[in-house]
Amino acid sequence: LIEASFDFLFNQENLSDDARLASSGYSAQLASSGDDARLASSGYTAQLASSGNYAQLASSGNRAQLASSGDDARLASSGNRARLASSGNRAQLASSGDYARLAIEGESSVGANIGINGIIKGCKGTWITLAEYEYDEEKYEYVCVCVKSAQIDGEILKEDTWYQLKNGEFVEV
Repeated sequence: LIEASFDFLFNQENLSDDARLASSGYSAQLASSGDDARLASSGYTAQLASSGNYAQLASSGNRAQLASSGDDARLASSGNRARLASSGNRAQLASSGDYARLAIEGESSVGANIGINGIIKGCKGTWITLAEYEYDEEKYEYVCVCVKSAQIDGEILKEDTWYQLKNGEFVEV
């Protein structure tokens, strides 16, 4: 996921050099306020933020924090304990790391948190996806037992409420 994100971000044509920022060191801090920004980091505890529309942020290190306030943002993280947040409309957030947290405030957005013990929250109309894992004693590893998607409707799934998947059902955390 992250390799594809990096390839996509840095092989775009018609972008000025200052619209693309990348870091591979620990504790990197990347920020952009213009439209069409592309920020990427592979080090631990990175902080990436963008306020422009159409931003694309990607991180592969653990404990990364990605935030976007512009519309049509795309945020992706594969590191453990990542925190992704977006307040713009039509955002797309994805995390495959364990213990990640995704918060989505914009309308018509989609978020997928498929790591072990991931949680997610969003506003009414947001589509969310979570995965559930169980420890397999014979394999000595966690295995995925369920993946589920649903739209936050304000009644069955509440707005601005953290959810996790347990026993195949969305439960408040």
